[in-house]
Amino acid sequence: MSRWQEVYNSKLTTAEDAAGSIKSGDRVFLGSGSSSPAGVLDKLFDRADELEGVLVGGLIMLAPMYKILTVDKVKHIEFDNFFSTPLDRLALCEGICTHTPFHFSELPRIASEGRGYRKIITQVSAMDENGYLSAGLSGNFMDVLDRVDELVLEVNENQPRINGMNFYHINDPRIRYVVENNTPVLTLPPEPVTDTDRAIAEQIVDYIDDGATIQLGIGAVPNAIGESLIDSGKGNLGCYTEMIPDAIMKLFEAGVLDNSRKTFHPYQMNSFFTAGSQELYDWLSDNPAVYFTPISINNDPYNVARNDNMVAVNATIEIDIMGQCCSEAVGTMQYSATGGQVDFTRGAYMAKNGKAFIATPSTFTTKEGEVRSKIVPFLKPGTPVTLTRTDVMYVATEFGVALLKGKSTRERAQALISIAHPDFRGELKAYAKDVKYFILPEHEEF
Repeated sequence: MSRWQEVYNSKLTTAEDAAGSIKSGDRVFLGSGSSSPAGVLDKLFDRADELEGVLVGGLIMLAPMYKILTVDKVKHIEFDNFFSTPLDRLALCEGICTHTPFHFSELPRIASEGRGYRKIITQVSAMDENGYLSAGLSGNFMDVLDRVDELVLEVNENQPRINGMNFYHINDPRIRYVVENNTPVLTLPPEPVTDTDRAIAEQIVDYIDDGATIQLGIGAVPNAIGESLIDSGKGNLGCYTEMIPDAIMKLFEAGVLDNSRKTFHPYQMNSFFTAGSQELYDWLSDNPAVYFTPISINNDPYNVARNDNMVAVNATIEIDIMGQCCSEAVGTMQYSATGGQVDFTRGAYMAKNGKAFIATPSTFTTKEGEVRSKIVPFLKPGTPVTLTRTDVMYVATEFGVALLKGKSTRERAQALISIAHPDFRGELKAYAKDVKYFILPEHEEF
């Protein structure tokens, strides 16, 4: 038996024992997404009534959170929600859990200084012969280890081994417990692409040059951009992104993306996490071209900006005719989070020849079947502004691309109305006249 296996065995325990180490008043940050430590959390939440004043924080929690998302559990274990999902939105609306707004690049300082987290529970891959355990699919906490007192690692042999600054070593004295829980990791099927998605993608692909470095997320529009790039004849693209979706894998496999002209981490794909198909996870595992780093490093706008010809593409829920974007809420209902949208938008704009896009369909349909514009005169009352009007560079819909950087209020209104759905342009023009963005007849001619 190797030395590292002996250390591993000395820390190996049950999920019940690891959960039993959490005491009243503890503040515990959790691995998220496909690295959510569901096994340990299941046992921790079962003993909620034994505890008082425990705060658990996390981003996209794929764990049995329902066990604590009730009014009677709040005083025992409260969930500090860093990124809302369908699993916890209702609890947020009812005040059962709270939301902490932040930029992804700020996570270490927000979590440690702002929220006081000193313990971490997260899922990792199986240990290798040298004693290293990969943080796997959903990011790591390498950037906060100097601010943490204790780690609990839930080992899952199904977690891929992802390269980069993405490994814990079993000999780290802060690793107090190791628990084994070999369960399937979550996969996400690709979102179907519509004709509208393809039209938006084609607008954006026209702005992506050979050798550009791209940031794509998950969803139909990124999938459509990937498809369009494969058919575009462009090449030598690079990847510097917050998450790697299936679209990036397909671009690499098609020979369109090879990272050869990147000016920061050439020949490598940089990311913080991934979500997608099992095929994607298998492709990422032990792939030497993939380099994951902690989110404060990966999403640092100054690191994003080190990529010449950087192109960032992000989505929004609603945008007003001055360019203010709400990308995380519907009115006062928290839908997701600020995430890395501001980090990458600012970083791409700072990059040499960089471009930052907000991509959105011009309309959406309510559950009652009513079609509404996503470009609006003003945001709903109580709506958080994710991306300020001074940050937005390009906005793309199926009707075109509007450049907002360096534009006056009148020019912004004109540009955004021109890419709104034709059925809503009249009311947007009427509002622009009411607030004196348009005062002459020629202001409405564009």
